[in-house]
Amino acid sequence: MSVKTLFLIFNGRFPSEKAASLFAAKNCEAFADEGLRVVLLAPRRLLRLSQDPYEYYHVKQNFKIVFLPTLDLLFLPIFKKFFFSIGFLFFSFSSAVYLKFKATKEDIIYSNESLPLWCASFFFKNTCYEMHDFPESKLSLFGMFLKRMRFVLVHNRWKMGRLREVFEIDPRKIMYEPNAVDVEGFDIAVNKDEARRDLALPLDKKIAMYTGHLYGWKGVDTLAQAAGNLTGEFLVVFVGGTEKDIESFKGKYGDDPCVFIAGHKKHSEIPLWQKAADVLVLPNTARKNISKYYTSPMKLFEYMASKRPIVATDIPSIREILNKTNAFIVSPDDPEAMAKGIIEAVQNDTKNKKIIQEAYSDVELHTWSKRAKRTLGFLEKGV
Repeated sequence: MSVKTLFLIFNGRFPSEKAASLFAAKNCEAFADEGLRVVLLAPRRLLRLSQDPYEYYHVKQNFKIVFLPTLDLLFLPIFKKFFFSIGFLFFSFSSAVYLKFKATKEDIIYSNESLPLWCASFFFKNTCYEMHDFPESKLSLFGMFLKRMRFVLVHNRWKMGRLREVFEIDPRKIMYEPNAVDVEGFDIAVNKDEARRDLALPLDKKIAMYTGHLYGWKGVDTLAQAAGNLTGEFLVVFVGGTEKDIESFKGKYGDDPCVFIAGHKKHSEIPLWQKAADVLVLPNTARKNISKYYTSPMKLFEYMASKRPIVATDIPSIREILNKTNAFIVSPDDPEAMAKGIIEAVQNDTKNKKIIQEAYSDVELHTWSKRAKRTLGFLEKGV
């Protein structure tokens, strides 16, 4: 198949501090590096960050960004779910109109958004749905949507199995492809002490670090509570979060001398923070399906590329990539087990080296470039 253009539809603030918008930017850059003309379609949201998206995400200007009209009333303090739905409907319609006039029958329409893809499927055959979650209601309606998709990309094998089981979807149209990372961007030539000096972090502490959002299902409360089971030589550092979540998290844990809440940082700064750590922690909960089954965290791959030992919880979504040869695996939702895992990761130098080496070797299969190559190869083969 000769593809002229790949249109990636993203319904969110762009740029923003959210991982989903970073994922869209990295996807676009990687597809464009493969020789495609790539166009990102995003809503013209009022509360998107003011920075230049290419600079903010540290990506090449090798793809085009088109901001489409939407009805954005999310700045109002009431009826947010209703206004989000109205804005989504408006954006879905405007993206369909744009594609009708700008895309050709040979182009690929690619998104993790169901409604814009459903609209596009009436005009274009090459629709690809990248499935980030799994529906927990209205399964018959979602099944009708899937039948209109030419391709479905899933992030983990649990979702692949459930798709076949629940929707009886043709396995030939499903591709398994986890998330990815810019390996060179995270394996920067900075040692631990240099990174700490640049970030004004203490040189005499054992630092266990989490980078990412502070949502409850991420397991951040378990990690913060684990600090109470660590000695004074440890410091648990949290990097990331929205302004509202950071304020709430500080209200709960800001007075703990073993916890440091650094707040939101640009994604381009995260490699330096991770190099400052003794151990990186992935504390995802087992109490929410989005964490236990649906996710394929980008931070997991970023951790692996940072050449630091990883402590991660024993849940299916994480164990698909991490195991006892490339990480320290602990019970989920258990602060004491989390603390023991952190202590072991810091103290066991021999095991550390083997785990770091194995994790780095494994993550080299999951670069953005290799992911884009495999995805496009599947799309071309399937048409």
